[in-house]
Amino acid sequence: MVKSYLFDKQTKLEIGQELWRLRYDKRLYLTNVSVKTKIPCRIIEGMELGKFMQYGSLRKLLDFYGKKVKVILD
Repeated sequence: MVKSYLFDKQTKLEIGQELWRLRYDKRLYLTNVSVKTKIPCRIIEGMELGKFMQYGSLRKLLDFYGKKVKVILD
């Protein structure tokens, strides 16, 4: 399992901004996403704000939005 501490602060912020943008573009409320994904609103909100990342929740959200993760190693 990937732990939140593996993401640096900037990465968490960037992922969070992208999660928020995906929800905003689809004009969905946090409660709508929470009900559909069964992820509590506080978890989704914390992830969107870049406070923390939960790998399982991230995967559920990306599946819900129809997105995949692409890893680029520098």
